[in-house]
Amino acid sequence: MIKLIAFITMVIDHSAIFFFPEHELIMRSLGALSFPLFAYFITQGLKYTKDLQLYIIALVTCACVTQPLFNILFPDLHRLNDLYTLLFGLIILVLYERYGFPAFYLTLLLVLANVVSIYIFIVFAIYFLHNRPVYLLGAMTAFYLLVYYLSGALYVLFGPAAVFLMYYRTDLPLPRMMQKYFYYVGYPGHFLVIIAINSIIYPATT
Repeated sequence: MIKLIAFITMVIDHSAIFFFPEHELIMRSLGALSFPLFAYFITQGLKYTKDLQLYIIALVTCACVTQPLFNILFPDLHRLNDLYTLLFGLIILVLYERYGFPAFYLTLLLVLANVVSIYIFIVFAIYFLHNRPVYLLGAMTAFYLLVYYLSGALYVLFGPAAVFLMYYRTDLPLPRMMQKYFYYVGYPGHFLVIIAINSIIYPATT
């Protein structure tokens, strides 16, 4: 259920950018929930996956397939899509569990090189503070206040609300295969749908 909320709020966020700019504040406020929720599932994947190598390969494949679509939609960003931030967050946590805190030096290099966004720190906050929800909420609030200070985007302040959803437990009666693979298809798929709709609404002129 929470993963579905993460996916839906991501779609709402991207729809606001391309189709509903007049409703940006409310739609992107909802969209601010998506990354923390996906970050939560990355940490849960690290904890519970039966095959970590296969899990990482699936994320790498999805991120690579998505990148050309991301470049088409956001040609001015000149960076990797957000799944890479989640992926590198996972990899750094794997290295941390094996080699300790020096693994986090890699984070600074990746952020400074613009390979990942500063949102990678959300992955780490959830990993270390998930069992202390009050501390996690405080850390998330501080982080998003910093993001608001740097960007001036008011909608990011809704991001810490994702913490409350992380502790909400309910399951939808969806087929196991759908629960396992839908999001790997849905992530690049929703970019493809937006590109298709965008080309219909704003056809290229020659």
